Amino acid sequence: MKKTFFVAGLTLVAASTAYATTHAGVTLTAPYVAMCANTGNVAEQNFCHGFGQGVYDTYLMTRHPKKAPGFVCFPAPGPKRDAVLNQFVTWANQNPQYANMPASDTLLRYLGTTYPCNTAKK
Repeated sequence: MKKTFFVAGLTLVAASTAYATTHAGVTLTAPYVAMCANTGNVAEQNFCHGFGQGVYDTYLMTRHPKKAPGFVCFPAPGPKRDAVLNQFVTWANQNPQYANMPASDTLLRYLGTTYPCNTAKK
């Protein structure tokens, strides 16, 4: 019985150590752009599209209409996701100052400058 608890304890310690040392980091712009540009790799394209959609969905879910009005407004009908991401790759390569910034920030910066909302009062 004591051996069982000892082995279980060692397993928990090993698992917690492994978890503590293998954590997810911030996805930076340069590696994200490289993945999006690698159209021949299905896994990288899946990550590129999923991450991009996740950033945009999070933007939509977390903004408050009065306290944080929208700054990304797609035209109707909206562009296709792959077209937006391809244009983002071009834009990011033309703006290397964002290469070491979080990809989510750079992606939202691109969307806000490319698809700005009309802020004029009506």
